[in-house]
Amino acid sequence: MILLDHHKQAKREILARLAQIADVAESVGMTTLARDIRTSRIPKIESERFHLVVLGEFNHGKSTFVNALLGAEVLPTGITPTTAAINHVVWSPSIRARVVLTDGSSRELAASELKDWVTVAGGRAEEVAFVELGYPSDVLKNNVVLVDTPGVNDLNEQRAEVTYGYVPRADAVIFLLDAGQALKDSEREFLSSHVLEGSRDRMLFVLGKMDMLNADERAAVEAYVRKGLAKLVPDPVVFPLSAREWILRRDPSAGMAELTAHLERFLSRDRAQVLLDNAAADAARTAAYLQQNLGVRLRACDLDLGELEERITTVRSQLETSKRKLEELHVRIDADASAIKAQVGLDLEAFARAFVGAIPAQIDQADADDIKKYLAPFIEDKFKEWAELEGHKLASMMERLAEEVISITNENVEAAASALADRLGPEDTQVNIEVDSFKYDVGVYAVGALGTTVFLFVNTLVGGLLTLAAPVLAIVLRSKIAGDIRIQAKEKVPGAILKASEAMKPHFDKCVDDFARRLSEFVVNAGNTLYKGISEILDRTMAERRDKGSVIATMRTATGDQITAIAAARAALAHLREGI
Repeated sequence: MILLDHHKQAKREILARLAQIADVAESVGMTTLARDIRTSRIPKIESERFHLVVLGEFNHGKSTFVNALLGAEVLPTGITPTTAAINHVVWSPSIRARVVLTDGSSRELAASELKDWVTVAGGRAEEVAFVELGYPSDVLKNNVVLVDTPGVNDLNEQRAEVTYGYVPRADAVIFLLDAGQALKDSEREFLSSHVLEGSRDRMLFVLGKMDMLNADERAAVEAYVRKGLAKLVPDPVVFPLSAREWILRRDPSAGMAELTAHLERFLSRDRAQVLLDNAAADAARTAAYLQQNLGVRLRACDLDLGELEERITTVRSQLETSKRKLEELHVRIDADASAIKAQVGLDLEAFARAFVGAIPAQIDQADADDIKKYLAPFIEDKFKEWAELEGHKLASMMERLAEEVISITNENVEAAASALADRLGPEDTQVNIEVDSFKYDVGVYAVGALGTTVFLFVNTLVGGLLTLAAPVLAIVLRSKIAGDIRIQAKEKVPGAILKASEAMKPHFDKCVDDFARRLSEFVVNAGNTLYKGISEILDRTMAERRDKGSVIATMRTATGDQITAIAAARAALAHLREGI
């Protein structure tokens, strides 16, 4: 898959402009800005990755489909449920494999070991966070990552990780349907309940195994699938194909060529357009910020030393005022985080009380054998159901807090920038700086990283919490007489529920605390980035005025040339954005 030439050219130009901005910033003493550009902004653009996540139920041929995209038998396949671990397939000049374990460690794998780690039969998949496979396939060039997943009808932690971790961050999601049993109720439920809410514009549907049907059947199945998907997503994008025919014979009628062409257009035009526009906008804001500071430097050449010192003192006073206001935000963040944790605690307590109150009636209505078989899974499912809903609520509350903090931070940074422009800068160099562009968008973090943390915790922790109740449930399940089972269950289960709920709260609290910490870091980084930049330009300008009083004309000329160059860079970036 080759990215369009204009994408690569635009990317090169953005990187070149950022390098130019960094060089100018360093030459005038703005070392913090130069370092940020070189160590953060440029690497981020250089390492852009496009993630294609392949979803589907067991035995629908996901691994065969991925192999067809790769053009070779890279992943193990079989007629039984095969993939038991998440596989990242990346470009590599030679074939390689690496397993990353759940404890964070990793090890290189020989090709002969791969099945032991990624398949159901291998028996080691539970130890695996993901397996990274390197392969020299054209489809993987330009930082494309194919993610092959276990079946979405497998109720385990990795299903949760795929649903709440991989899918929200994917650039494209391919949902694989089996033409022989297309669009089952379980698939409709999964798509409706989990995936499509935030992924409709990135979802592609592949109707695989079309070679198993005759022409009339293919037409009927395709029409049925399109009609069914249209109820879930407007104008569904569907590709009927045969991965096996493509692998065996490179049959042009297999449908793979149409899919790969669509993916190339999608990644190089739609997704790349967003990435490039964001990068160009960020570079333009950075250039504007530097140009404003260069204007300060140029203005300093026209003031006598005493007046310059007086104006710099005024600017520093405004900087300190704005900085104090930002520091007060930490108190606000701590207070709101405490309030959110208290709300979650109340919600959890209310859920536990209601569950304890409802469980006796549920037990009375159930058969003794069903109690033995389903009681523990029933309790676990109810905890998961509540925790998912609470996780959505928590993410929403934290996102609102993040938006307010970003807004207040921007107001204070703008006040500092305005003071600098008013006292020391020409009016045409004053710019509106939004500090969330300097580091990261905390609002995205709220629903992304926080949401992933919450939802992974829901699916991995709930089972662990219920191990606390295992001895209690074991007493119930060992009972031989139906009456005893019900009596024991009604006596013991409420305590198990309360114990599990008490153990759950600290984990929600940790989610909130981690987010609040990141939010505080954002405020600190945003303020420091701007204030250090302003202080550095003021310090360098004063030092050069004192040391080079006799060569002000040279300083003025050099600064004027730098302003012209940065203004040209801004114009070029604006023109570039028009063409993206």
